[in-house]
Amino acid sequence: MENGEAEPGIQVGMTVAEMEKQLIHLTLESTNDNRTRAAEILGISIRTLRNKLNEYKKQNQEPSLSAVNE
Repeated sequence: MENGEAEPGIQVGMTVAEMEKQLIHLTLESTNDNRTRAAEILGISIRTLRNKLNEYKKQNQEPSLSAVNE
């Protein structure tokens, strides 16, 4: 995966939130970023999918502790 993310798959120690994020991204990838189709496959509303993606985007914009300390 890109941006230094771990290989896809369930791993011991992985949180449910991490698995959810990975599943959403893999589903979007498999639908060529068709959010409507991805939401259908995941069994969630398009609104929920949008909210999750916005949450992930916000998390990536927040500086990490290591970046603050450097």
